[in-house]
Amino acid sequence: MKGPDMTYSHSRLGALDRRRQLLLPVIAIALLLLAGGVLIGPRLAGAPRSATPAAGQGIDKAVLGTEVSAVAPDRVLILQRRTFAPGAASGDHAADGPVVLYVESGQVTFEVVDGAATVTRADGTTEDLMSGKEASLSAGDEVSYDQGVVHNVYNEGSLPAVTLESRFNPSPTAATATPTS
Repeated sequence: MKGPDMTYSHSRLGALDRRRQLLLPVIAIALLLLAGGVLIGPRLAGAPRSATPAAGQGIDKAVLGTEVSAVAPDRVLILQRRTFAPGAASGDHAADGPVVLYVESGQVTFEVVDGAATVTRADGTTEDLMSGKEASLSAGDEVSYDQGVVHNVYNEGSLPAVTLESRFNPSPTAATATPTS
C-alpha cells in the first residue's frame, strides 16, 4: 500500500519480494523440466534426437537434366540433385540402372544391402563396399554402383546434405512401347 509520500510501504515491498523469491525458482525449475523433457527425455528413452522421416520423406529431388541415349534408346541418362534433410533416408531399394552419386555438401551414409559398390574419396582413394557394409561420405566423395544393387542413403547429421546423381535408367517410354513388326 502507498504511504502518504506516494511510495509503497516496506511491508508491501517485502511481501512482493517474498513472492518473487518463491516464484522465480518455480519458473526456473519448470523451464528446466520442460527443456529436459524435450532435449534429454527422448534420448534417455533411446529415441533419436529428432523424429526420423519415413523412407523417402525429407528428400527434395530436382531433375537437372535428362537425355535418351542414341546408343541405348531404351535408356535415359538422368542428372538429379537430392537434398537430404537431417534424419532423412531413401529406404532400401534397388537401383534401376548404373549410378554415380557425388556428395556436393554435407555428409550422408551409403549402405549396401545387397550387391556391391565402389567408394572414391575426394583424395582419390577407393574402397569396395559389399553387402551389409556402409560408408560415411563427405563433400567431394562419390560412390558408384550398378543396376540392381539394393542400397539405402541416409543423413544422420544435423545439417542438410546435397548429392548429385547421374543415373542410366531404363526409359519409361521403352517399357510401354509396343514393338513394330
